[in-house]
Amino acid sequence: MKKKILINAAHAEEKRVAIVEGDLLVDFYVEASGREHLRGNIYKAAVVRIEPGLQAAFVDFGQKKQGFLQMREIKPEFFQKKVEGKRARIQDVLTKGQELIVQVEKDERDTKGASLTTYISIPGRYIVMMPGQQRVGISRKIEDRGDREKLKEIFSSLKLPKDMGFILRTACSDKTSEELSNDLKYLTKLWNRIQTESKKVSAPALIYKEQDIAVRTVRDYMTDDVTEVLIDNQEAYRNTKQFLSKTLPWLKINIKFYKDREPIFLKHNVEDQIAKLNERYVHLPSKGYLVIDKTEALTAVDVNSGRSRKEENIESTALKTNVEAADEAARQFRLRDIGGLIVIDFIDMESLKSRRAVEDTLKTALSLDKAHTDISGISKFGIIEMTRERMRTAYFESINRKCEACNGAGTVMTDEMAAMTAFREIHTLAARGGAKGIACKLTVESMNYLINMKRDEISLIEKEDKVLIKLTADTKLSPGQYTITVEKTEEEKTAAKEEKRAEHQAEHKAAGGVKHIAEHKVEQLPEQKAGSVTPPKRRPKSRRRRRRPKFGAKLETAVETAPASNGENSEIKAEVQSKETSED
Repeated sequence: MKKKILINAAHAEEKRVAIVEGDLLVDFYVEASGREHLRGNIYKAAVVRIEPGLQAAFVDFGQKKQGFLQMREIKPEFFQKKVEGKRARIQDVLTKGQELIVQVEKDERDTKGASLTTYISIPGRYIVMMPGQQRVGISRKIEDRGDREKLKEIFSSLKLPKDMGFILRTACSDKTSEELSNDLKYLTKLWNRIQTESKKVSAPALIYKEQDIAVRTVRDYMTDDVTEVLIDNQEAYRNTKQFLSKTLPWLKINIKFYKDREPIFLKHNVEDQIAKLNERYVHLPSKGYLVIDKTEALTAVDVNSGRSRKEENIESTALKTNVEAADEAARQFRLRDIGGLIVIDFIDMESLKSRRAVEDTLKTALSLDKAHTDISGISKFGIIEMTRERMRTAYFESINRKCEACNGAGTVMTDEMAAMTAFREIHTLAARGGAKGIACKLTVESMNYLINMKRDEISLIEKEDKVLIKLTADTKLSPGQYTITVEKTEEEKTAAKEEKRAEHQAEHKAAGGVKHIAEHKVEQLPEQKAGSVTPPKRRPKSRRRRRRPKFGAKLETAVETAPASNGENSEIKAEVQSKETSED
């Protein structure tokens, strides 16, 4: 079936690409302005820190987070020392401050910085150029042995630059030597510009920026079965046309500027399909469904038969549902760009033949994916384990952020359990002693539960531990949250001050405290000029000499006698958020 490429770049905040086959969305990705796409960019970077334990280096390449460069990603030409007769170690071959030419291999995500490599690769329409490497590879998706041999023969006849490696992309399988030669010339000129730019700048600096989303789409996804490309932004349309005129001037591509007032995705029935990409449940034609859940370690996909009952027996029902699930799961991985470790829990099947059919379906569906995948067979528990290369920031991550109420867990504590957790914490603080008062703020529902169910126990704690407990409803708190504030007794306050004073004196003693105290005394003399030290005049012996207060006494008195703000007593408070109490 013929395909269309739809590029929605009308809004700078979010640019989207959809590839549709008929009315079905088969590939989709998005680029949000808040999450800049760095993959493919080339930088001049400087080594900031070398970590022998990780055999990696952290480098400054101009972004907020430092990049991560592993030892295996460093070309020998960047080694500061030649290593002979033993395995090279990063602490032996790199030095702090050393400048490198690096390329972003993986965008930063969560707390991790971008992954970098010094093995540069520059993609063209048909060829990927790899400077400094000595090999020619062919895309694994060109499976026919005769086609591979023919393609290698054509490419070898071209005038190839020295010290260059190449990968022949899937799109070049039926291309002529002239078409490959033109793409090669374009890439050679681009690499020469990159080298020239790298010599002009100092690290950290951007040397080459990857093409925008519209150009990348046409470059990477334009195949013979694509009949039309529609772009709804004038600038993106102009950039794409300009790129094609440089790289494929002889090729007639049906690329149009979309002018209709009706949004381009709405016109082609894509918006509803995109909206479902955030849902956990994905329904199958046979009334079965998938449940997709992401954890820190992996993505789990559960297959359920649901209301599927049309087949004559359980085995047939399981086979049909699993085959549909395998095909749909591969599509969802592309649309959502789910990467890393993936586990699919299929419905149990007894027949070995049925298991093989599901495995083959999944492999065929994954062969349409540009990301590299690796899958295992179905285990005796009905589970397939697989990995998928992460191509870009996943759609879910690009449009969502962690929930403050649940801290990303997806669930919140019930009102009753939040009340009981707060009650136990109050009891613990009171039993420890040293508390004059304990104030707890809860949601309205949690506070009502405590007042109605634990009134007598709270009164008993107040009586036995001699502490005042105050409960308050706070409408600003999210469900499941509470805060606790502790007012300490005078004895505890005094003990805390003595502890602080001892720590302060110990610090002064370690840093030459006598001299430090003398300097502070000199500063208190009004007649002294800045930068001079003049001893005070002696008073007559007949008059009693007043003893100067020790350093710090004046400060302590000020703290003890200072009026409290808003008319409240001066007290030391510590506020606890969601189960954590922090005391003075």
